[in-house]
Amino acid sequence: MDFISILFQAGVWLSFAGLIFLVISFLTGLRVIKPKKPIRFLHKKLSISAFVLVGIHALIMIYFYLFT
Repeated sequence: MDFISILFQAGVWLSFAGLIFLVISFLTGLRVIKPKKPIRFLHKKLSISAFVLVGIHALIMIYFYLFT
């Protein structure tokens, strides 16, 4: 496998991870999912992680759209 295909696969997997983090963050924010132990800032950490993952995914996909 070359670097471009690895980069593309990383972009796809980052989008899946970002989507899962975003859904869990949304459900914890609505109090649909309530952790047994009150984990402080769980909602905030998941939201920031999802934003970062989706941002990296967007940069990779913009690269493929514009330069390949």
